[in-house]
Amino acid sequence: MTGQLALKFPLTSDATFGNYIGHAASKIRTIKTLAYLWGPTQSGRSHLLQALCHEANDNKRSAIYLESLWEYEAELFNGLESMSVIAVDDIDTVIGASDWELALFHLINAVSDKQGLLVVSAKVPANQLAVDLNDLRSRLSSAVAVHTDWLSDQEKLQALQKRAKFRGFTLDDDVGHFLLDRVPRNMGSLMEVLGRIELETLNQQRKATIPLVKRMLGL
Repeated sequence: MTGQLALKFPLTSDATFGNYIGHAASKIRTIKTLAYLWGPTQSGRSHLLQALCHEANDNKRSAIYLESLWEYEAELFNGLESMSVIAVDDIDTVIGASDWELALFHLINAVSDKQGLLVVSAKVPANQLAVDLNDLRSRLSSAVAVHTDWLSDQEKLQALQKRAKFRGFTLDDDVGHFLLDRVPRNMGSLMEVLGRIELETLNQQRKATIPLVKRMLGL
């Protein structure tokens, strides 16, 4: 069952610790039990959760990353405690639903009994989640909290360059700064454009330059 679930929730190949910029990675890699990862949208939470799973897989440990919980039933959590690492994104989207809250509470207890690692994420701190189930609120509040935040422009440039290198091409500083000046500065938009640049450089067998990016963006 867990193997089939993993196929439904594939990991993004370049969402690794090696491609992550920020301080949260060093903290989350030391946690062995229950962690609560929180921060605004586009602050790298999903990247970190998937990086944990990549690292577990690299070390021959079972791992699963779950997202878009609202598209499924709470039974999704059944049996997951057999995995070494369970990463659950955006739990705030199902908090308030009694079946999901109870399922998450049971999962936390089951993973603890198995001495596995469970990391959940949300946009707000645990004490700001509107949790109805008191026992679940207590469990989440006692988890190790890890905070992520938006990157500075310089950190965004570093993240873009790391991701470009992973994909096999070079993003020079001038091209990176050009992107930051012309593209919405959230990481989702920047990474989407980076993917388009990768395809352009492959198709044209040319390096990434400002003229190439201008033509691609229609500027």
